[in-house]
Amino acid sequence: MESAQSVNNYNNNVKVEASDNDDNIFVDPSGYYRNLSLSYFVAAPKRMLTEHERLKERCLENGNTEAHYIEGVLQFFVQKDIQIGLIHLRKAATGNNPTGMYLYGLLMLAEGHTHSGKKYLDKLKWKKERRVSDNCWERIKNSLSEIPVPMKQRYFNNMVNLYPQSKCDPENLAKVCKKCYYFKRLTQFILFITNKE
Repeated sequence: MESAQSVNNYNNNVKVEASDNDDNIFVDPSGYYRNLSLSYFVAAPKRMLTEHERLKERCLENGNTEAHYIEGVLQFFVQKDIQIGLIHLRKAATGNNPTGMYLYGLLMLAEGHTHSGKKYLDKLKWKKERRVSDNCWERIKNSLSEIPVPMKQRYFNNMVNLYPQSKCDPENLAKVCKKCYYFKRLTQFILFITNKE
């Protein structure tokens, strides 16, 4: 007589639980790379330049907005290829990456493209609540903390052109209104890259 444990006992009613490893069998690689969080590398983008180039390339090929942000930072500030850097930062911004929107908007203001810069910064809805844009600024400072960012005279000139004509306190960068927001955010960026913030 066969026991219930016999190898010849084919009980079709036995339910087998799938292992955690089986969950990845049917993962779409393009979706995986597109949605992969690269927040660790956003804070240390130079590591993707040296140690994780292939991962970055796969993520870029699949439209990962954090990868475009990282590549934009590397191209603009490390490789000094402003055009390619701005293309990647714009892809991050148009892909709804908040940090990409903020940095792209700042750089547009700094480069003298005021209308475009304001448009991207406004997508962060800072007029209703500044928490998102403030968090983006903190992430950008982390991203750029190990990267020397050159100060360009046109950055300063474009900041001066944004100086508000209202009675805003230009010294208090934390207190902003609709008339001084862009000036103070560009001022904050310039103070950061000149090591004064």
